[in-house]
Amino acid sequence: MKFTPKVRKAIYAAVAGIVPLLIMLGLITDEQSQAIMSSVAAFLTFFATILAGTNVQDEVEDFTEIDTPELPGQ
Repeated sequence: MKFTPKVRKAIYAAVAGIVPLLIMLGLITDEQSQAIMSSVAAFLTFFATILAGTNVQDEVEDFTEIDTPELPGQ
């Protein structure tokens, strides 16, 4: 599964809707909800980073030869 911005937004929306419901039902506390939201954010950030890394080309610029600029008066 690719964690595109659209998918991440849907996950955030689902969690943001489910967590308050769990609090209202007394299944989790406010402190637990904060931990859940933080964990989901960290999880999605981690996978977004992985996704970004896989989409970047593996080209590395060669800096072994540096062109020195021409300075006026030389």
